Amino acid sequence: MGEQRGSVRTVSGRPDTGHPALRLLALPHSGGRAESFIGWRDALPAAFPRTAVDLCAAQYPGHGDRLAEPPLEEVGAIAEEIVADLTRLPPADLVLFGHSFGSAVACEVARRCPKAGLDVVLLVASSAWAPGDPARPPRDEHLLSDEELWERLVALGGIDPVIAAHIELRDLLLPAMRADIAAHERYLGCPDSVTLHCDVHACMARKDPLVPVLAGRHWGRLTTGNASTDIRPGSHFHVFDDPAPLLADLARRVFTRTKGGASAHEQ
Repeated sequence: MGEQRGSVRTVSGRPDTGHPALRLLALPHSGGRAESFIGWRDALPAAFPRTAVDLCAAQYPGHGDRLAEPPLEEVGAIAEEIVADLTRLPPADLVLFGHSFGSAVACEVARRCPKAGLDVVLLVASSAWAPGDPARPPRDEHLLSDEELWERLVALGGIDPVIAAHIELRDLLLPAMRADIAAHERYLGCPDSVTLHCDVHACMARKDPLVPVLAGRHWGRLTTGNASTDIRPGSHFHVFDDPAPLLADLARRVFTRTKGGASAHEQ
């Protein structure tokens, strides 16, 4: 992914040169890294054959090559850093793809984009409860012991089995994961309402043990824009199982929202 620093990393494309039509920014789950989305790179040309797309992913403080930095404990603070980095890139229509915890970050990025002069074409919330959904059961998983929390994360499938077996790696990675989970739980439980003005698409997984498919309905209540919901095969980490059909579906949805496929920055 190159010798990049900061919160926004290039997965494919060269955002430092040229003017892409579309920027797809992936926002990872709790404990996730920007590198998690490298598997999307090969499927991108087939999904967007006639569009210059920069695929980027967020690297939160305390994660990946930012492991030495203290993790941020508020979703808004994470979003502020990401928006600041986005404003330094060449202009392009922006699609935010938040997976799980990343959906909360996507909400706060989207709320800050208009003031920063950034045009959000679509926000995709994947395998995530919407903030303010009264059906969401209260959770305090960030208060679990290290052993209990690690066991739950491993069982969910978001940790490589090789890593899961090493206590030293657990002790190194768990603080950032716990910080993400705490930030997510606080954000979802906040009584303040969240209002978006971009189109929102909820992408749910049929066998997700954490977020039922019906939770996708509440995302439409957060926005003054258009809303849609899709139910996909797989479990909580479905976005990494087979990205090709996911990206193809995303491309079709983006196409209908950019005036027949032309970027607002090309008109």
